[in-house]
Amino acid sequence: MEFEWLNSRIADETIELVLLFNEEGSILYGNQTAAARLEYDKDKLTKCSMSQIFRQDFPNSPDGFITFVKKSMKGVSEMAMYRSNNSCFSVNVRIFPEDEIDAYLLLAEDISAQKNMNMRIRELKEKEKENNRARNEFTANVTHELRTPVNGIKGHVLELLEEIEEPDQKKTLDIILSCCDNMYSIINDVLDFAKLESGKFVIDEKPFDFQEMMDKVIATHSAVVNKKELRMSVDIDEKIPRALIGDELRLTQILNNLLSNAIKFTTVGFVNVVVGMTRRVNDEVELFFMVRDSGIGISEKEQDRLFQSFSQVDASITRRFGGTGLGLAITKQLVEMMHGDIHVESEKGKGSTFSFSVKLKSEQVLDDKQSQVLVNWSEYVKEESGQNVDRLMHFGEAENREELKKRMDKLVLSIEMGAWDKAELLASTIKTLIESGDDDLKRQVLRMEMAIRKSNYDKSMDMYGRLKDAITERIGDLWNAE
Repeated sequence: MEFEWLNSRIADETIELVLLFNEEGSILYGNQTAAARLEYDKDKLTKCSMSQIFRQDFPNSPDGFITFVKKSMKGVSEMAMYRSNNSCFSVNVRIFPEDEIDAYLLLAEDISAQKNMNMRIRELKEKEKENNRARNEFTANVTHELRTPVNGIKGHVLELLEEIEEPDQKKTLDIILSCCDNMYSIINDVLDFAKLESGKFVIDEKPFDFQEMMDKVIATHSAVVNKKELRMSVDIDEKIPRALIGDELRLTQILNNLLSNAIKFTTVGFVNVVVGMTRRVNDEVELFFMVRDSGIGISEKEQDRLFQSFSQVDASITRRFGGTGLGLAITKQLVEMMHGDIHVESEKGKGSTFSFSVKLKSEQVLDDKQSQVLVNWSEYVKEESGQNVDRLMHFGEAENREELKKRMDKLVLSIEMGAWDKAELLASTIKTLIESGDDDLKRQVLRMEMAIRKSNYDKSMDMYGRLKDAITERIGDLWNAE
């Protein structure tokens, strides 16, 4: 019997295995691909039966043919084809009836490579999972071990501070304490990250006083805010119930992280905190938080990396401000564990706005009439974001002039009192305030800053006077203005 269309070159060169068989399961035709993959000569292949090639799927029994065909004609079926050497490989099979010649056409696609690849991928994923588990356990153990010596150092320094009265020695001990606190913060970040990655982090929901929590958070950062001469404002929606149920510790951690970043990256200007209630249904309360600053800002391109683990938008930031790059990654995961999300709006040199929402529970359950308290805080964000940070940072603007005068007055007082750390911080903020000024003005500030760093009183006062004259020459006398 001749099958001209099967004996054509197209059928022979297709990448699929092609077999033609009858109701008895005898193979009537096999293309070159089938013969090669099954390791038969084409003539010998036609002397084989389907039960030899499909040993698992084509039973050598009276109803074997019917079982095989019915199964395969429903669509694509995965089967095993056996070679002449009794080895096998996986294929996807389709069968079509050829009514004109009372036979069936089988097309098989070799998927053994794909299955091997999938198996290899699964093995690699399992290995990666095991490596991650081992790494997280190691990290957790190491961070626990690191806490002991850090606590030991801190304890001894605190004892020495009670005994020592010499100012320089006290200053050195304060630096050691600060280093211990920074180290402890890093250890906590790494430990939290390891717990989150291993899935061992659990949100602990307990009753707490929301207003009391916010007071503690703000008080924690007030000393640094005052030291940096920043303006800090807090706006909390009065509708938020005081008695809430949630993880106070982790909510505090989120706020502390965002606030510490805002303060750290803001040299001059303001830090604002806004808290509103967006939804209250039955015993569920959804809160909206916003932390704004007039700091260094983040470009749109760099914002994509913000919430990635061990990532900071600029390597120079790590050198200048420190940090592990884990803070925001941990914050994002904590927010999501509290059924919320976090967003950032920022522009390089124009400050940042971080906003997030969380869902908590209220001890007071509302009825249907009292529920559905909705507030469109997104509009509030837009209004607040419209505040023009440019006016503060643009040399000569009213806000800039006012801030510049205040910093210059405090600077000269710090120099006269020999408070060189304070003077250096003020010089840094003044440098930021005249960033948009001319190059000569910037050089004047740099010279003054270098003199202050050397604790050189005469040189610092001389440079201060020169800078004051240069500012007056460009934007008028700030000190005798009406």
